[in-house]
Amino acid sequence: MKKRWKRILLSILLLTLSVLLAIYVYASFHELKINDAKKSITIYDTNGNTLYQSNFKKNMEWTSIDDIPEFVQDAFVAVEDKRFYYHAGFDPIRIAKALGSNLSHGGIVEGGSTITQQYAKNLFLTNEQTINRKIDEFFYAARLEMQYSKQEILEGYLNTLYFGHGVYGIKSAAKYFFDLPLENLSTAQIAMLIGIPNGPGIYSPYLHEDNALRRQKLILSILHQNDVINDTEYEQAKQETLVYVDHENVKEDQSIDEFYIDAVLQELTSNTDLNTDQELHVYTNYDPNKQAALMNAVKENMSDEDELECAGILIEPFTSHVVAITGGKDYTQSQYNRAIYAQRQVASTIKPLLYYTALQQGFTPSTRFISQPTSFQVQNDSYEPQNYGNKYPYREISMINAIAMSDNIYAVKTHLFLGTSTLHHALLDFDIEQSQENPSEALGTVNMSVLELSKIYNTFASEGLYQKPSFIRKIVNGQKETVYEHEDENKRLLDRDTTLILNQAMTATYDLKNRTTSYPTMAGFAPLSPFAIKSGTSDWDAWVAGFNPQLTIVLWTGFDDNRNLDKNYYETSKRMFQSICDTLYPDKDGPWYAPSDKMEVRNVEPISGTVSSYGSPYWYLKDDPEQ
Repeated sequence: MKKRWKRILLSILLLTLSVLLAIYVYASFHELKINDAKKSITIYDTNGNTLYQSNFKKNMEWTSIDDIPEFVQDAFVAVEDKRFYYHAGFDPIRIAKALGSNLSHGGIVEGGSTITQQYAKNLFLTNEQTINRKIDEFFYAARLEMQYSKQEILEGYLNTLYFGHGVYGIKSAAKYFFDLPLENLSTAQIAMLIGIPNGPGIYSPYLHEDNALRRQKLILSILHQNDVINDTEYEQAKQETLVYVDHENVKEDQSIDEFYIDAVLQELTSNTDLNTDQELHVYTNYDPNKQAALMNAVKENMSDEDELECAGILIEPFTSHVVAITGGKDYTQSQYNRAIYAQRQVASTIKPLLYYTALQQGFTPSTRFISQPTSFQVQNDSYEPQNYGNKYPYREISMINAIAMSDNIYAVKTHLFLGTSTLHHALLDFDIEQSQENPSEALGTVNMSVLELSKIYNTFASEGLYQKPSFIRKIVNGQKETVYEHEDENKRLLDRDTTLILNQAMTATYDLKNRTTSYPTMAGFAPLSPFAIKSGTSDWDAWVAGFNPQLTIVLWTGFDDNRNLDKNYYETSKRMFQSICDTLYPDKDGPWYAPSDKMEVRNVEPISGTVSSYGSPYWYLKDDPEQ
């Protein structure tokens, strides 16, 4: 039996060695041009300014290895990859130790990537945490090792490190944090810089100085243990008080475009008809002013000390151009793009689509239902939805008031009156295939991403015209040939007049004349200029979505682990929405829609929907009967 196991193990070892030999033979002959990678992809904003150049950012300054002090090189190698000069791109010993440490801690506490692997990722790949990316990283690392010297690899690694705050490369980091050339850095300062790239959002001294100092002390001990510094240097470095460059409002220095860049790169890689191995110039819909408005709203309303996260997207109606996006409150802390990938319960933001289908079936903004506690018999089951806070007007209310107060009883009555398949099929028209036909779907029990929900709201904003949201306008290769150009192809998905009636009705969320058991849902958060708005809250999510003829905004806040939201968190997305609107539209006379010839404006008392000279203006078809 022992001999058999020995033969099996020997066979596995020989097979592994054969595979590795084949990989490195392949790596030797499959040319890898670093200089081509540096210039292969350039991304531009809507003004033609450069956002990104491959994995080498717009503000990167390349420094020759001859200009990087030997002590800095030795220190990075000792901390990040002490067998760097002896392995061929990956370190089996390091991987085994990291695996053991992670298993013992029940999670990822230590990485096994070598300097070569990290450089390969910085140069050619993204931060995506997948097995495929790790495999690609290994192959790139093997090619780097077989085609470039250790000094060339180390030079590239030290130049592509990200230190947060939009800073790339060790030379730029020395300037940014200490305003010093590399050769004048102290041991304590170098140890601080070594610790930052492992997690800029966690170890930047500007953001979390306690974390940064603890990591610096750990790195100093590693340098001491590996004889990079002696006893005297170690003790002196531990006692040194670090003084950083005073960057006023340092948070503003952080790059705000990273989530957009990642989304563009993802769109490029998913385009199977596009050859990304050539030089490409990618012209996007990124609007720096709108992105700044979005990120300023995040900064003003989200705390670094709180685990609450956010996501948001801004889209241009009639073109569906994505002009701004954020996948979280701080890219340096988490690169996960929640706006595209996180599926969350959309809650009451689904209701405008429900009411659109009702208007199509003969409802008017004044159609009334009684709102009070109700038990609905659905087949053999009893369904008992509740209004927020168990508050009910105990009277007939109009669709206008139901939108303003986000009344759940009115929504479910509408849903069941039309048939649950009506809303389900409306969602399928927007490719929301996760829709499930059931009574609770009227209250938004379907999960969507921010991007998916924005498709619905941008169609409202576009007066019923739909097209898929797009980040890229045009791609040109190195020979100045256009290899891709986005074509704006709107299709009529919703009826224009019905959509316009709905859009005007959605201003009810901040019309104070709708007050019944409480104030309308956006009371106190109304923007200066007209917007159609709907909020939505569940136990775990808080949304606001709205639009005018020039801009669609969809925002989400919540916790990544789906824990319950305290009530005080429900206002965060509303404040963010108001901030974006008032930044971009500071005047009261912002853009708004106009009723068509088939429509008329009626002043109605919005709770009952009856015509009243003291009412508020809402839109109706001329054939709609007065209430």
